[in-house]
Amino acid sequence: MHDAPSLQKRTAAGIRRGSHARRAAAWIALLAIAACSEQEVAAPVPTLVFTGFDAGAERSGRSVAPQDPGFAREDADEGQGDDPAETEQAKPEREARNAGSSSGDSEGLGDTADGKEPDDREDEELGDDEVILRDEPSEPKALSADHGGLADHSDLRAIPDGAHQQLDVLLSDGLPRLAATAIATTVYHKPHTISRRLGYLRLGAVVRREANPTPGSGCKGKWYRIQPTGYVCTEQATIDMSDPLVRASQVRPNLLKPLPYSYGFVRATAPQYLRVPTKAEQLKSEFKLEEHLQWYADNRAEVQRVSLGANDVPLADDGYARLGLRRPHEQRLSTQMSITELLGGSSPEGQIPFWLDGSRKIPNVSGFEVPEYAVFADRVRRKTGLSFIDAFMTESEDIRRRFAVTVDMRLIPATKVKPDTGSPFHGVEIGGSVQLPFAFVNQRGVKTWKLLKGRDEASEDVDVPRRAVVPLSGKARFKAGKRFYQMARDRKRWLRADQVGMVAPPQQWPAEADQGERWIDVSLVQQTLVLYEGRNAKYATLVSTGRDRLGDPETSLATPRGTFRLQSKHIAAAMDSEENSSVSGGSRGGSRVHLGAEAKATVARLLAAEKAGTALSDQDKRRLLNIKKGRHPEYGVTMRRGSGDFELRDVPWIQYFAAGYALHGAYWHDVFGIPRSHGCINLAPIDARIVFNWTSPAVPDGWHGMNVSDDFGQGTLVVIRE
Repeated sequence: MHDAPSLQKRTAAGIRRGSHARRAAAWIALLAIAACSEQEVAAPVPTLVFTGFDAGAERSGRSVAPQDPGFAREDADEGQGDDPAETEQAKPEREARNAGSSSGDSEGLGDTADGKEPDDREDEELGDDEVILRDEPSEPKALSADHGGLADHSDLRAIPDGAHQQLDVLLSDGLPRLAATAIATTVYHKPHTISRRLGYLRLGAVVRREANPTPGSGCKGKWYRIQPTGYVCTEQATIDMSDPLVRASQVRPNLLKPLPYSYGFVRATAPQYLRVPTKAEQLKSEFKLEEHLQWYADNRAEVQRVSLGANDVPLADDGYARLGLRRPHEQRLSTQMSITELLGGSSPEGQIPFWLDGSRKIPNVSGFEVPEYAVFADRVRRKTGLSFIDAFMTESEDIRRRFAVTVDMRLIPATKVKPDTGSPFHGVEIGGSVQLPFAFVNQRGVKTWKLLKGRDEASEDVDVPRRAVVPLSGKARFKAGKRFYQMARDRKRWLRADQVGMVAPPQQWPAEADQGERWIDVSLVQQTLVLYEGRNAKYATLVSTGRDRLGDPETSLATPRGTFRLQSKHIAAAMDSEENSSVSGGSRGGSRVHLGAEAKATVARLLAAEKAGTALSDQDKRRLLNIKKGRHPEYGVTMRRGSGDFELRDVPWIQYFAAGYALHGAYWHDVFGIPRSHGCINLAPIDARIVFNWTSPAVPDGWHGMNVSDDFGQGTLVVIRE
């Protein structure tokens, strides 16, 4: 095997001498060597490349799925009424995954940014003068931290805080267990429901507890102290491990994978069944079902085809993707799985779980109240992202059909769901041959450039793959009104700044860096995120921040700039189309939707009326509630419900750093490096898990989410700058 320097020399020579095709191939090889020298390169998973190249290439060139005959009418039944053209643009599998292009979309799943870097301002006057390449300084804009939850009351019965710190010792593995029986079982600081909320357990989670209950108030059941700290009320939990609900919900989020659940998008409005429905019940509940099933039989191979995704990438034990890693022999690729397995089933056909065999044997825990005899609880709209824990095939008369089980124990017809595997993209570890500065190529069709000496011109050279990692020399020049970065290994070649995300040391360091603290650096201009320990960069990747990039977050879809600390962490939680979530710890400032003059006047009128204590009509009360939820004031009043609105369930690896703003994984797009969110910082699932596990504090074992507090230690610093 050749050593890396020898390979670099030979490959560089190939670039200089070869044909255009050979030069392009040699260029890719050189980048791979530069990114990961001194490591043996094993054959990667088919179509996946692990050097920062375009790992999502297989997602390009998808054909448009044929039209399901049930689409239009079913949406009309739900009050959506989308026109056909709008429907095709809004498909949740997203044409954005195709070329990474910007194809406007009002719902937050499309690429609306043009991907261009803002003007370089005064730097453009430098002409041919070289400037040292460092990233732009930040302009901090402070936001108040809102941790959410209930405040601790001074009149509560005193419990020594020191006792909480000793709980790991007090609760040994031999002690009994407690299981969550609600979708979110609250963990309180003290055994009182008005106490501060430390976090929560997801349905079915099992944790260690003290043997005897603790006196408290506000709980109709009993209070138990759990590991490592806090108290749980048995109104939302049980100490009976044989409880049918505990047994039914034993599939937990897989914390070892970038996507902790199986995911899919709803293609057509579907009922959420509470039990396995009969043929008659399905025909009654679903519009044009027989026509839909025939359409599905004809088009199944196309509409449920998947690409290799996040969980197909071989990872080391620490969660990082590195060259030379091979997937375990027993691990099957997403493209080898059946639809049942892609939706959470344990085998190609699956098996009806015990709690659905004959009749439903567990209560409805979805939060949508229905009588016990109800067949289904609510419908789910088209474009909704769902998470699944199981799937199985069933048959009623002549209808043979799969059903997928959601995390809240409802059934979705699999014929109306397209499985989703998330983006396989990931960033790079920094060290060895990968040092700052370097650049990620963030779009397709990028070439290197040669700057013409003595002329204000640049000429295109060889192709560079999307997401290639390119070492830079640290110098920049301006030609023909564009900024160019010089490559480190061939200084006659340059990259255009508006086609890459550059990773370089910041001009201003936070004080915490000099104290050796871990912190996160996010550049809105470069669309990059870097993990630092002190002043040492450890990992870098591309992100997608607010689509208005450097706009005012109070009035636009921009990510706030400033210095923050993590406020809460969640393994997975639901978000709506504007990235709002019930676990956000507070509402965002300003309007999160684009409002016309009339709507703005309505907002001003109602806020003034509320402040003055003026009585409001029922419709104005609904408008005011919409405003407080970040919606258009006319939503559900004069504007159809569901218009431009959908839900993304179990968005993974959420970390809130300000009220309503979070770092989180995004399974619904693959355009990282281009601004496109409503203000949150989107990461590819592999990167989101790496960042989640890297930050402090860690979510306690068995918990699903936590509020950062003195009980767990200080949250990791997040610096967001230009």
